[in-house]
Amino acid sequence: MEIYSSEEQQVEAIKRFWQEYGKAILGGAVLGLAALYGFRFYQADQREAAEAASSKFSQLVEQRDASASEDWLAQAQGFIDGSKADNYAVLAALLAAKDAVALQQFDKAAAQLNWVLANTKQPELLAVTQLRLARLQREQGQLDAALATLAKPVPESFAAMQAELKGDVLVQAERLAEAKTAYQQALSSAGQNTQLLQIKLDELAHVTAA
Repeated sequence: MEIYSSEEQQVEAIKRFWQEYGKAILGGAVLGLAALYGFRFYQADQREAAEAASSKFSQLVEQRDASASEDWLAQAQGFIDGSKADNYAVLAALLAAKDAVALQQFDKAAAQLNWVLANTKQPELLAVTQLRLARLQREQGQLDAALATLAKPVPESFAAMQAELKGDVLVQAERLAEAKTAYQQALSSAGQNTQLLQIKLDELAHVTAA
């Protein structure tokens, strides 16, 4: 048996359906189109913002002289402050930290490195920044701070470097047994070029590892 026995019944059924659900269908279609075009607008806006940030970062790098300068550090800080903590700002902060060290402005360098640690989630960048900050802290004699920085987790590919630097800090702190253990950990996860690391261990041959 046919559900509808005539064209008139079909037309009447369509009319009733449209009267009951037509507004909801139109509303859904409008919302769907609004969402689609809104998303496309958002994508275009994001793309334009990324291109603008890339251009500004390129200009900043071009303005950077072969040697560090106070003026460029100020420009870099302005770029970082206005960047909303994007990847270009992180790269600018790392460059600024390097130049601040060259100018022996160690507090500024540490501030930039700590800013990177607080504003990026990329494990590799975090690891690089942690190692640089720990080296800076070690050079300043802030050994406890350096050890605290080195206690943070890093990707496996950075484990050997982290352990070796920890050993260096512990040697400077005259905690030789702990240093030997750190060097042994570094050696166990190191790949090639372990000669210097082995020399450091050999120098502690008389020490019983912690």
